Amino acid sequence: MQCPECSTANPEVARFCYRCGHALKRADASKHGRNNSYVVQSSEGVNQLALISTIMPHTNRETADNYRWAMITSALLIVGATALGILSIAIASAAFLIPIAYLVYIYDVNLWEDAPVPVVLGLFAATGVLATLVSLVFFRWVFDSEFSTFVAGSGTRGGFGTLSVTALLIFAVLLPIVAEIVKNLFGCLLARRPEFDDMIDGLTFGVAAGTAYAAFETIVVFWSVFTSSEFRTTAGLSSWVVVIVNLMVVKSLIYGTASGIAVGAFSGKGEGYDGFTPHYVANFAFAAGANVVYWLGVRLFAYAPFGQVLGLLWGLLILGILVIRVRVSLQHALLEAAVEDAVRDHHTFRETGTETFCPECGNMLLPGSLFCIACGTSVRSTSHQARRDIRSTSGGGAA
Repeated sequence: MQCPECSTANPEVARFCYRCGHALKRADASKHGRNNSYVVQSSEGVNQLALISTIMPHTNRETADNYRWAMITSALLIVGATALGILSIAIASAAFLIPIAYLVYIYDVNLWEDAPVPVVLGLFAATGVLATLVSLVFFRWVFDSEFSTFVAGSGTRGGFGTLSVTALLIFAVLLPIVAEIVKNLFGCLLARRPEFDDMIDGLTFGVAAGTAYAAFETIVVFWSVFTSSEFRTTAGLSSWVVVIVNLMVVKSLIYGTASGIAVGAFSGKGEGYDGFTPHYVANFAFAAGANVVYWLGVRLFAYAPFGQVLGLLWGLLILGILVIRVRVSLQHALLEAAVEDAVRDHHTFRETGTETFCPECGNMLLPGSLFCIACGTSVRSTSHQARRDIRSTSGGGAA
């Protein structure tokens, strides 16, 4: 059976082309050549709000469930600490929950055999240092008086009449743009290297940098809680629960997914990075704009009744849009890059060798596969660790 998209010969039983992922059976196809199945995890839809398979695309269903339940359990413990009034522990744990989970994920799936976890740890630390400096400038050293207007006017105490337009422009427009530049800096530098130039690599660096920035910014903003003489408080705990959930889930993931979109666009599709192209500029503007819109909503809602809850809901809406954008971008990049590779008969180190099996559905993969012929899952999104484990189980084969 010949693929109508890339002209590659496939077995008659193939549902998807093993080189470009094009659907070969009518039931699996749409007008775009493939149904709505997500190439990273074919059991999910492209427009499905599935967070783990979006920010951790190298996980299969089993490992994704492990991360999902581990993060849910940790989140419940953090909310429990908040309900008990142990705010310093709750804030620190909320700030670093997603970043630490992401570092564990990178170590667990062993993304780059020749470039171990210290590379990403260096990215995390360098971004954290710059995030701390930028946060100190905005929240402590230069614009501290402007920031205090948000604290004084939040809730129903001062109302919108006390809102400072200057402060709003500084913290809801200028700061998110500066922060996005910092979050992109080291990720783009790493994406220029040949071993890190795939879009999934750029996405990974962007998410790591974005969540790191969110964590260190949170520590600076809430530093007074850590230096307080009171270890435990009983005042306003219901409001603190909303704040903690926002810091732990919404803020961290908005920062991470937005930066992942931008740095992923810098990497571009296929082998080799695209660099500072109009496509990258457009995606950087989208990422920065998402942060601006998020913070404009949070800052403005803070002056309304139930403002913290409204800000949380607003953040969840922005996060949902970003998650879908990441999935659609990753879907298009993996499919378009595979078509180009197949047409040019270009071989990549991400292809499979002999006697390998799909980590998603368990079916045998053809040599030189970029997609599983049974479920259509992208091999490009499979970690080195998974491929090595598969080979050892099956008894050999070179990657």
